[in-house]
Amino acid sequence: MKLDFSAAWHALAACRGVDPDAFFVKPSDRAGVAAAKRICSGCPVREECLRYAVADEALEGIWGGTTDRERSATRLRTRLARGLLTTTPA
Repeated sequence: MKLDFSAAWHALAACRGVDPDAFFVKPSDRAGVAAAKRICSGCPVREECLRYAVADEALEGIWGGTTDRERSATRLRTRLARGLLTTTPA
């Protein structure tokens, strides 16, 4: 999926005009991750951004107030809840 910055929600995003590098910090940079998440926390289109990022598994960085790892966990929980993945007893 290509990044579609022409989407209507993107024009309203709190990150609009912020240096994109602020959202592509190393996971070990806790201060950087927290700073990016603070920007997202008050964003009026956070939910739209999060849906966009969850739908595109290739996206990296902070999107919708979540890290790559958090979005991966969300996808896994969703798949498990829908019965798309099965677990085998140990």
